[in-house]
Amino acid sequence: EELRAQNAHTLLGGIWLILNPLLQVGVYFLVFGVIMPIDRGVDDYLMFLTIGVFVFFYSQRVISEAARSVVVNLGLIRTLRFPRATLPLSATVGQTMAFIPALTVMTAVVAAHGTWPHPRWLLIPVLLALQIAFSLGAGFLAARYNYTYRDLENLLPFVFRLAFYVSGVLYSVDHYIDSTLGRAVFLANPFYCFVTVWRWVLAGTPAAGEIWVATGVWSTVTLVVGFTLFRARETTFGGTR
Repeated sequence: EELRAQNAHTLLGGIWLILNPLLQVGVYFLVFGVIMPIDRGVDDYLMFLTIGVFVFFYSQRVISEAARSVVVNLGLIRTLRFPRATLPLSATVGQTMAFIPALTVMTAVVAAHGTWPHPRWLLIPVLLALQIAFSLGAGFLAARYNYTYRDLENLLPFVFRLAFYVSGVLYSVDHYIDSTLGRAVFLANPFYCFVTVWRWVLAGTPAAGEIWVATGVWSTVTLVVGFTLFRARETTFGGTR
């Protein structure tokens, strides 16, 4: 309902949920693929870019919405008794539903570039579940700490901006990094892991086995830690900080 309300007074309505990332892709492709190309070592840069942008912004939206979910519902929290974890969970479900059409667009772009459905695509539900788990876990953490430190909500856009540029969304990390240490550093970046694995599943872009392992670890650990810390604090939500 909140997603519909955000676009209720616009001419295109819910189409903006897909149009927004498509326009982002168009801008980045124009700047980094045409005006000052950084697509070295990347075949079908538009497909490469589309997957990266859509995947990254899904997690960004989940975490950003979840971060606000407690503070914007304090009135409800003070009035009703209910599991507070449903607030970040609701934000995650809403953004995931909005991501399904975007996933359809991604697969269409991949198919348009000549990469037809492959047995790897059977892993899409598994990969989506892993990303949902990671994003929800990070959302729990963001909601918990944004309640205590309201400045976090204002800092998140800058954190995501930095993460966007260091996660290989716009360029091939393999083209620039060939050392073991360098690859280990990137494995410590969950956004890079998800972008890379999604590209392998949809387009067959190479992804080392350790990236799958790192993706699974990030998803599991983030969800468990995020939920645990959120639950430890949730009884204080709505009271005096």
